[in-house]
Amino acid sequence: MRTSVIVATYEWPAALDVVLRALSEQSTKDFEVVVADDGSGEETARVVERWRGAFDLEHVWQPNEGFLKARLLNRAVLAAGGDYLLFLDGDCVPRRGFVSAVQKGALPGWFVASKRLHLGESATRRVLSEAWPVWRWSAVHWALRAPGELMRKHGGQRNRPGALVAVRDRGRPWQPAAGDYRPPYNGYGYAFGVSRDDFDRVNGFDMRFNGWDGEDVDIADRLRVSGLRCGWPGPSATVLHLWHEYRKRPASPPERAAGAEAPLGLRQLREELAA
Repeated sequence: MRTSVIVATYEWPAALDVVLRALSEQSTKDFEVVVADDGSGEETARVVERWRGAFDLEHVWQPNEGFLKARLLNRAVLAAGGDYLLFLDGDCVPRRGFVSAVQKGALPGWFVASKRLHLGESATRRVLSEAWPVWRWSAVHWALRAPGELMRKHGGQRNRPGALVAVRDRGRPWQPAAGDYRPPYNGYGYAFGVSRDDFDRVNGFDMRFNGWDGEDVDIADRLRVSGLRCGWPGPSATVLHLWHEYRKRPASPPERAAGAEAPLGLRQLREELAA
């Protein structure tokens, strides 16, 4: 199974550089990388060029015309060569076993989503300025660090290194009795995997969400409507979220699709680009 890791980025080349570095150190090399770039400038392009040769790498760029992430991700899928799609936000650093863990969970009838640890501001500065290799750390190493120095609160609760430890296998796709998994804070976009066939079946991301967050939750809901279950690929797939100021976007997303297919999605974009 060929995996395409699709990294969404916008004008944060230092973060993209760290994410690509962590991907270059994955425990498996059986994947390609597609950088999905929503209108960044020359510095981001130079980062991409520096990493050519570390793995098969494509750079999909679209003009900066607002927050058009759903459209951008669909364009990246059209450029990807893999039969399994693994979406990763450009502010989320993958641990060394990230791709392998997701590939293990890439089973028929399932899509996968994972967890994230939120790094604090000072830890993020070290990761970006010193290439502090937090993606190499074992769960034991994380447990021995002082969590308060490394991680910040999110949603009113402090992150815990326990997200990196396999306490229970609940939600694992390879467990016959596994229940449906919903990631913390209902966030699917930072690490989300689905087969290309299933992605095509639901017509990809709904591009009516351009300008709003929520395209990740929307596609997860539609994949469930199509008959799939969501699984957790385990602690190796937990990503490390870099601290940043949050950009506010309008809070009135479009009405969700009634069925499994996106009303304005991958098929319509393919036809538009071919015209």
